[in-house]
Amino acid sequence: MIPKGFQFSGVRCGLKNRKNDIGIIVCDEIYPAAGVFTTNQFRASCVDYSRQSLSLGTLKSVLVNSGNANCATGSQGERNTVRMAELAAEAFSIEGPIAVASTGIIGQQLDMTKVEKGIHMATKHLSLDPKPFMEAILTTDLVEKWSAVSNINPTSVTNPKNPNGFTAGEASVYGVCKGSGMIAPNMATMLGFIVTDLDLSHLDTDSLLKSCCDQSFNSLTVDGDTSTNDMVILIASGKSGVKPDLSLAATMIQAVCVDLAKQVARDGEGATKLIEVRVKHATDSKKIARTIADSPLVKTAMFGCDPNWGRIIAAAGRSGVPFDVNCVRLELEMNGDTYLLFEKGQPASFDPSRVSAALKADEIIIHLDCGGASESTIYTCDFGYGYVRINAEYHT
Repeated sequence: MIPKGFQFSGVRCGLKNRKNDIGIIVCDEIYPAAGVFTTNQFRASCVDYSRQSLSLGTLKSVLVNSGNANCATGSQGERNTVRMAELAAEAFSIEGPIAVASTGIIGQQLDMTKVEKGIHMATKHLSLDPKPFMEAILTTDLVEKWSAVSNINPTSVTNPKNPNGFTAGEASVYGVCKGSGMIAPNMATMLGFIVTDLDLSHLDTDSLLKSCCDQSFNSLTVDGDTSTNDMVILIASGKSGVKPDLSLAATMIQAVCVDLAKQVARDGEGATKLIEVRVKHATDSKKIARTIADSPLVKTAMFGCDPNWGRIIAAAGRSGVPFDVNCVRLELEMNGDTYLLFEKGQPASFDPSRVSAALKADEIIIHLDCGGASESTIYTCDFGYGYVRINAEYHT
Protein backbone atom coordinates (compact mmCIF):
# COMPACT_ATOMS: atom_id res chain seq x y z
CA MET A 1 0.00 0.00 0.00
CA ILE A 2 1.39 3.37 -1.03
CA PRO A 3 0.48 6.18 1.40
CA LYS A 4 -2.19 8.57 0.19
CA GLY A 5 -1.21 12.00 -1.07
CA PHE A 6 1.88 11.26 -3.18
CA GLN A 7 2.80 10.65 -6.81
CA PHE A 8 6.11 9.48 -8.25
CA SER A 9 8.01 9.61 -11.51
CA GLY A 10 11.32 8.31 -12.77
CA VAL A 11 12.90 8.59 -16.23
CA ARG A 12 16.25 8.24 -17.97
CA CYS A 13 17.80 11.44 -19.30
CA GLY A 14 21.34 10.13 -19.92
CA LEU A 15 23.28 11.15 -16.81
CA LYS A 16 23.94 7.43 -16.36
CA ASN A 17 24.74 4.89 -19.04
CA ARG A 18 21.57 2.99 -18.35
CA LYS A 19 18.45 3.00 -16.17
CA ASN A 20 16.48 5.93 -14.83
CA ASP A 21 18.43 8.88 -13.44
CA ILE A 22 15.85 11.62 -12.77
CA GLY A 23 13.17 11.01 -10.15
CA ILE A 24 10.57 13.12 -8.42
CA ILE A 25 8.04 12.81 -5.61
CA VAL A 26 5.16 15.26 -5.89
CA CYS A 27 2.85 15.84 -2.94
CA ASP A 28 -0.82 16.64 -3.50
CA GLU A 29 -0.43 19.56 -1.09
CA ILE A 30 2.28 21.15 1.03
CA TYR A 31 2.86 18.63 3.84
CA PRO A 32 4.78 18.56 7.13
CA ALA A 33 8.30 17.26 6.53
CA ALA A 34 11.68 16.78 8.20
CA GLY A 35 15.19 15.96 7.07
CA VAL A 36 18.57 14.84 8.35
CA PHE A 37 21.74 15.59 6.43
CA THR A 38 25.39 14.62 6.08
CA THR A 39 27.90 16.29 8.39
CA ASN A 40 30.70 16.10 5.83
CA GLN A 41 32.25 19.59 5.45
CA PHE A 42 32.36 19.11 1.68
CA ARG A 43 28.59 19.20 1.41
CA ALA A 44 27.02 19.18 -2.01
CA SER A 45 24.96 22.29 -2.72
CA CYS A 46 21.78 20.19 -2.75
CA VAL A 47 22.27 19.47 0.96
CA ASP A 48 22.29 23.15 1.92
CA TYR A 49 19.48 23.91 -0.52
CA SER A 50 17.25 21.15 0.85
CA ARG A 51 17.96 22.10 4.44
CA GLN A 52 16.82 25.63 3.61
CA SER A 53 13.74 24.30 1.82
CA LEU A 54 12.83 22.44 5.02
CA SER A 55 13.37 25.46 7.26
CA LEU A 56 9.62 25.86 7.79
CA GLY A 57 9.10 22.12 8.27
CA THR A 58 7.15 21.52 5.06
CA LEU A 59 7.70 20.26 1.50
CA LYS A 60 5.75 20.03 -1.73
CA SER A 61 8.22 17.93 -3.73
CA VAL A 62 11.55 16.10 -3.82
CA LEU A 63 13.64 16.06 -7.00
CA VAL A 64 16.54 13.61 -7.32
CA ASN A 65 19.21 12.91 -9.90
CA SER A 66 21.72 10.06 -9.93
CA GLY A 67 24.95 9.68 -11.86
CA ASN A 68 26.36 13.04 -10.77
CA ALA A 69 26.82 14.27 -7.19
CA ASN A 70 27.08 17.96 -8.19
CA CYS A 71 29.49 18.33 -5.27
CA ALA A 72 32.66 20.45 -5.11
CA THR A 73 31.49 22.17 -8.30
CA GLY A 74 31.65 25.78 -7.07
CA SER A 75 29.16 28.54 -7.77
CA GLN A 76 28.09 26.92 -11.04
CA GLY A 77 27.07 23.80 -9.14
CA GLU A 78 25.06 25.94 -6.72
CA ARG A 79 23.27 27.64 -9.59
CA ASN A 80 22.54 24.26 -11.13
CA THR A 81 20.91 23.07 -7.93
CA VAL A 82 18.67 26.12 -7.82
CA ARG A 83 17.87 25.73 -11.50
CA MET A 84 16.84 22.10 -10.99
CA ALA A 85 14.26 23.20 -8.43
CA GLU A 86 13.06 25.99 -10.71
CA LEU A 87 12.67 23.59 -13.63
CA ALA A 88 10.68 21.16 -11.48
CA ALA A 89 8.43 23.97 -10.21
CA GLU A 90 7.76 25.12 -13.76
CA ALA A 91 7.23 21.69 -15.28
CA PHE A 92 4.99 20.30 -12.53
CA SER A 93 3.32 23.62 -11.57
CA ILE A 94 4.64 23.27 -8.03
CA GLU A 95 3.97 26.10 -5.62
CA GLY A 96 5.83 25.29 -2.43
CA PRO A 97 9.22 24.21 -1.12
CA ILE A 98 11.19 21.64 -3.13
CA ALA A 99 14.05 19.51 -1.82
CA VAL A 100 16.82 18.55 -4.25
CA ALA A 101 19.09 15.52 -3.94
CA SER A 102 21.99 14.38 -6.12
CA THR A 103 24.19 11.30 -6.02
CA GLY A 104 27.06 10.02 -8.11
CA ILE A 105 30.56 11.17 -9.06
CA ILE A 106 32.01 14.14 -7.16
CA GLY A 107 33.56 17.13 -8.95
CA GLN A 108 31.75 17.11 -12.29
CA GLN A 109 29.28 19.73 -13.48
CA LEU A 110 25.76 18.56 -14.21
CA ASP A 111 24.69 18.41 -17.82
CA MET A 112 21.74 20.73 -17.39
CA THR A 113 20.49 20.13 -20.92
CA LYS A 114 19.95 16.50 -20.02
CA VAL A 115 18.52 17.40 -16.62
CA GLU A 116 15.99 19.80 -18.14
CA LYS A 117 14.99 17.20 -20.70
CA GLY A 118 14.57 14.60 -17.95
CA ILE A 119 12.42 16.83 -15.76
CA HIS A 120 10.05 17.53 -18.64
CA MET A 121 9.94 13.83 -19.51
CA ALA A 122 9.06 13.03 -15.91
CA THR A 123 5.87 15.09 -16.11
CA LYS A 124 4.47 12.54 -18.55
CA HIS A 125 5.07 9.58 -16.24
CA LEU A 126 3.71 10.81 -12.90
CA SER A 127 1.77 8.02 -11.18
CA LEU A 128 1.12 6.22 -7.92
CA ASP A 129 3.83 3.65 -8.78
CA PRO A 130 7.11 4.40 -6.93
CA LYS A 131 9.19 1.81 -8.80
CA PRO A 132 10.51 4.14 -11.56
CA PHE A 133 11.51 6.62 -8.85
CA MET A 134 13.31 3.85 -6.95
CA GLU A 135 15.39 3.03 -9.99
CA ALA A 136 16.19 6.70 -10.61
CA ILE A 137 18.06 7.14 -7.32
CA LEU A 138 20.47 4.18 -7.67
CA THR A 139 24.20 4.33 -8.40
CA THR A 140 26.31 1.24 -7.65
CA ASP A 141 23.38 -0.44 -5.92
CA LEU A 142 22.65 -3.93 -7.18
CA VAL A 143 19.03 -3.93 -6.01
CA GLU A 144 16.24 -1.48 -5.33
CA LYS A 145 15.54 -0.92 -1.65
CA TRP A 146 12.09 -0.30 -0.26
CA SER A 147 10.11 -1.10 2.85
CA ALA A 148 6.60 -0.52 4.18
CA VAL A 149 4.49 -1.03 7.29
CA SER A 150 0.88 -0.37 8.24
CA ASN A 151 -0.69 0.72 11.50
CA ILE A 152 -2.48 -2.65 11.62
CA ASN A 153 0.86 -4.44 11.96
CA PRO A 154 3.42 -1.67 12.58
CA THR A 155 6.44 -3.91 13.15
CA SER A 156 5.84 -6.27 10.23
CA VAL A 157 8.05 -5.09 7.39
CA THR A 158 7.23 -6.27 3.91
CA ASN A 159 9.68 -8.63 2.32
CA PRO A 160 11.30 -6.85 -0.65
CA LYS A 161 11.18 -10.18 -2.49
CA ASN A 162 7.44 -10.44 -1.89
CA PRO A 163 5.84 -7.08 -2.73
CA ASN A 164 2.37 -8.61 -2.61
CA GLY A 165 2.81 -9.56 1.02
CA PHE A 166 1.99 -6.13 2.41
CA THR A 167 -0.56 -6.07 5.22
CA ALA A 168 -3.31 -3.58 4.40
CA GLY A 169 -4.27 -1.01 6.98
CA GLU A 170 -5.72 2.43 7.54
CA ALA A 171 -2.36 4.18 7.42
CA SER A 172 1.06 3.27 6.16
CA VAL A 173 4.71 4.29 6.04
CA TYR A 174 6.64 3.66 2.83
CA GLY A 175 10.36 4.23 2.38
CA VAL A 176 12.91 3.91 -0.41
CA CYS A 177 16.64 4.46 -0.27
CA LYS A 178 19.88 4.08 -2.16
CA GLY A 179 23.24 3.20 -0.75
CA SER A 180 25.93 0.60 -1.36
CA GLY A 181 29.34 2.19 -0.83
CA MET A 182 30.76 5.27 0.93
CA ILE A 183 28.56 4.31 3.86
CA ALA A 184 29.34 5.47 7.40
CA PRO A 185 26.41 7.60 8.44
CA ASN A 186 27.02 10.72 10.42
CA MET A 187 23.67 11.45 9.13
CA ALA A 188 23.18 10.07 6.69
CA THR A 189 25.44 8.34 4.22
CA MET A 190 22.83 7.50 1.62
CA LEU A 191 19.65 8.94 0.19
CA GLY A 192 16.43 7.95 1.89
CA PHE A 193 12.89 9.14 1.27
CA ILE A 194 10.06 8.16 3.59
CA VAL A 195 6.43 9.06 2.95
CA THR A 196 3.46 8.37 5.18
CA ASP A 197 -0.23 9.25 5.31
CA LEU A 198 -0.14 9.35 9.11
CA ASP A 199 -1.13 12.71 10.57
CA LEU A 200 2.02 13.85 12.40
CA SER A 201 1.03 17.50 12.72
CA HIS A 202 0.94 17.24 16.53
CA LEU A 203 4.43 15.73 16.79
CA ASP A 204 7.96 17.11 16.49
CA THR A 205 8.84 15.48 13.17
CA ASP A 206 12.47 16.64 13.31
CA SER A 207 13.08 14.89 16.62
CA LEU A 208 11.05 11.88 15.53
CA LEU A 209 13.06 11.38 12.35
CA LYS A 210 16.39 11.93 14.09
CA SER A 211 15.54 9.36 16.75
CA CYS A 212 14.52 6.79 14.14
CA CYS A 213 17.66 7.45 12.10
CA ASP A 214 19.90 7.09 15.15
CA GLN A 215 18.64 3.53 15.57
CA SER A 216 18.93 2.66 11.89
CA PHE A 217 20.90 4.66 9.32
CA ASN A 218 23.21 6.07 12.00
CA SER A 219 23.80 2.49 13.11
CA LEU A 220 24.99 1.46 9.66
CA THR A 221 28.43 1.23 8.10
CA VAL A 222 29.83 -0.37 4.97
CA ASP A 223 33.29 1.13 4.63
CA GLY A 224 33.66 3.91 7.20
CA ASP A 225 33.37 6.76 4.67
CA THR A 226 30.81 9.50 5.26
CA SER A 227 29.61 10.89 1.94
CA THR A 228 29.04 14.48 0.82
CA ASN A 229 25.48 14.44 -0.48
CA ASP A 230 23.37 12.39 1.75
CA MET A 231 20.06 12.97 3.38
CA VAL A 232 16.95 11.27 4.70
CA ILE A 233 13.64 13.07 4.23
CA LEU A 234 10.28 12.28 5.86
CA ILE A 235 7.02 13.69 4.47
CA ALA A 236 3.65 13.13 6.16
CA SER A 237 0.44 13.81 4.22
CA GLY A 238 -1.99 13.07 7.05
CA LYS A 239 -4.43 11.83 4.40
CA SER A 240 -5.33 8.68 6.33
CA GLY A 241 -6.79 10.69 9.17
CA VAL A 242 -4.88 8.48 11.62
CA LYS A 243 -3.27 10.61 14.34
CA PRO A 244 -0.86 8.28 16.17
CA ASP A 245 0.80 8.84 19.50
CA LEU A 246 4.56 9.25 19.52
CA SER A 247 5.14 5.58 20.35
CA LEU A 248 3.17 4.23 17.39
CA ALA A 249 4.62 6.78 14.96
CA ALA A 250 8.16 5.96 16.10
CA THR A 251 7.52 2.21 15.91
CA MET A 252 6.27 2.40 12.33
CA ILE A 253 8.88 4.80 10.97
CA GLN A 254 11.75 3.11 12.78
CA ALA A 255 10.69 -0.32 11.48
CA VAL A 256 10.97 0.99 7.92
CA CYS A 257 14.29 2.74 8.61
CA VAL A 258 15.87 -0.33 10.24
CA ASP A 259 14.76 -2.58 7.41
CA LEU A 260 16.18 -0.17 4.83
CA ALA A 261 19.47 0.09 6.76
CA LYS A 262 19.80 -3.69 6.71
CA GLN A 263 19.11 -3.72 2.98
CA VAL A 264 21.89 -1.16 2.43
CA ALA A 265 24.33 -3.27 4.47
CA ARG A 266 23.34 -6.42 2.61
CA ASP A 267 23.88 -4.62 -0.70
CA GLY A 268 27.26 -3.19 0.30
CA GLU A 269 29.63 -3.02 -2.64
CA GLY A 270 31.03 -6.51 -3.16
CA ALA A 271 29.27 -7.79 -0.04
CA THR A 272 28.13 -11.38 0.40
CA LYS A 273 26.84 -11.20 3.99
CA LEU A 274 24.80 -9.01 6.30
CA ILE A 275 26.57 -8.64 9.65
CA GLU A 276 25.02 -7.35 12.86
CA VAL A 277 27.44 -6.36 15.60
CA ARG A 278 25.68 -6.40 18.98
CA VAL A 279 27.71 -5.11 21.91
CA LYS A 280 26.84 -4.84 25.59
CA HIS A 281 28.67 -2.26 27.68
CA ALA A 282 27.88 0.00 30.62
CA THR A 283 28.53 3.36 28.92
CA ASP A 284 29.42 3.31 25.21
CA SER A 285 28.39 0.09 23.53
CA LYS A 286 27.78 1.84 20.21
CA LYS A 287 31.36 3.07 19.87
CA ILE A 288 32.73 -0.42 20.47
CA ALA A 289 30.26 -1.94 18.00
CA ARG A 290 31.09 0.62 15.33
CA THR A 291 34.84 0.04 15.73
CA ILE A 292 34.32 -3.68 15.15
CA ALA A 293 31.97 -3.11 12.24
CA ASP A 294 34.41 -0.71 10.55
CA SER A 295 37.40 -3.04 10.89
CA PRO A 296 38.63 -4.26 7.47
CA LEU A 297 40.26 -7.21 9.23
CA VAL A 298 36.99 -8.30 10.82
CA LYS A 299 35.07 -7.77 7.58
CA THR A 300 37.54 -9.76 5.47
CA ALA A 301 37.58 -12.57 8.05
CA MET A 302 33.80 -12.81 7.76
CA PHE A 303 34.11 -12.93 3.96
CA GLY A 304 36.65 -15.74 4.23
CA CYS A 305 34.57 -17.66 6.81
CA ASP A 306 37.50 -17.40 9.23
CA PRO A 307 36.49 -17.58 12.95
CA ASN A 308 39.42 -15.30 13.83
CA TRP A 309 38.09 -14.00 17.13
CA GLY A 310 41.36 -12.15 17.77
CA ARG A 311 40.44 -9.56 15.15
CA ILE A 312 37.14 -8.86 16.87
CA ILE A 313 38.46 -8.40 20.40
CA ALA A 314 41.43 -6.39 19.06
CA ALA A 315 39.02 -3.98 17.37
CA ALA A 316 36.99 -3.68 20.56
CA GLY A 317 40.16 -3.05 22.53
CA ARG A 318 41.23 -0.13 20.34
CA SER A 319 37.82 1.54 20.41
CA GLY A 320 38.97 3.85 23.20
CA VAL A 321 36.21 2.63 25.50
CA PRO A 322 37.52 1.09 28.75
CA PHE A 323 36.28 -2.31 29.91
CA ASP A 324 37.51 -5.31 31.89
CA VAL A 325 39.04 -7.70 29.34
CA ASN A 326 38.65 -10.57 31.79
CA CYS A 327 34.87 -10.20 31.69
CA VAL A 328 34.49 -10.23 27.90
CA ARG A 329 32.38 -12.89 26.21
CA LEU A 330 32.30 -13.30 22.41
CA GLU A 331 29.84 -15.42 20.45
CA LEU A 332 28.94 -15.74 16.78
CA GLU A 333 25.39 -16.56 15.70
CA MET A 334 24.51 -18.07 12.32
CA ASN A 335 21.18 -19.61 11.28
CA GLY A 336 19.97 -19.59 14.88
CA ASP A 337 22.99 -21.48 16.24
CA THR A 338 25.40 -19.75 18.62
CA TYR A 339 29.12 -20.49 18.91
CA LEU A 340 31.17 -19.35 21.92
CA LEU A 341 34.68 -18.28 20.86
CA PHE A 342 36.10 -16.33 23.80
CA GLU A 343 35.32 -15.70 27.46
CA LYS A 344 36.99 -14.60 30.69
CA GLY A 345 40.21 -13.49 29.04
CA GLN A 346 40.93 -16.65 27.07
CA PRO A 347 39.74 -18.63 24.05
CA ALA A 348 36.82 -20.99 24.47
CA SER A 349 36.96 -24.56 23.26
CA PHE A 350 35.34 -24.76 19.81
CA ASP A 351 35.72 -26.61 16.52
CA PRO A 352 37.18 -24.09 14.02
CA SER A 353 36.11 -26.13 11.00
CA ARG A 354 32.53 -26.33 12.25
CA VAL A 355 32.38 -22.58 12.92
CA SER A 356 33.99 -21.86 9.55
CA ALA A 357 31.31 -23.91 7.81
CA ALA A 358 28.60 -22.06 9.73
CA LEU A 359 30.11 -18.71 8.67
CA LYS A 360 29.05 -19.46 5.10
CA ALA A 361 25.61 -18.18 6.13
CA ASP A 362 24.51 -14.92 4.51
CA GLU A 363 23.60 -13.39 7.89
CA ILE A 364 25.99 -13.28 10.86
CA ILE A 365 25.49 -11.79 14.31
CA ILE A 366 28.52 -10.93 16.42
CA HIS A 367 27.64 -10.88 20.14
CA LEU A 368 30.23 -9.16 22.34
CA ASP A 369 29.47 -8.71 26.03
CA CYS A 370 31.89 -6.23 27.62
CA GLY A 371 29.92 -5.92 30.84
CA GLY A 372 26.85 -3.77 31.38
CA ALA A 373 23.20 -3.78 30.39
CA SER A 374 23.34 -1.20 27.61
CA GLU A 375 23.30 -2.84 24.16
CA SER A 376 23.86 -1.31 20.72
CA THR A 377 23.61 -2.81 17.27
CA ILE A 378 25.56 -1.74 14.19
CA TYR A 379 24.63 -3.09 10.76
CA THR A 380 27.45 -3.79 8.31
CA CYS A 381 28.67 -6.31 5.73
CA ASP A 382 31.75 -8.27 4.82
CA PHE A 383 34.51 -7.08 2.47
CA GLY A 384 34.94 -9.17 -0.66
CA TYR A 385 36.95 -8.89 -3.84
CA GLY A 386 34.11 -6.96 -5.45
CA TYR A 387 34.53 -3.95 -3.16
CA VAL A 388 38.05 -3.28 -4.39
CA ARG A 389 37.09 -3.81 -8.02
CA ILE A 390 34.04 -1.51 -7.88
CA ASN A 391 35.82 1.32 -6.11
CA ALA A 392 39.06 1.02 -8.08
CA GLU A 393 37.09 1.51 -11.29
CA TYR A 394 34.33 3.85 -10.02
CA HIS A 395 35.60 7.05 -11.66
CA THR A 396 37.40 5.67 -14.69
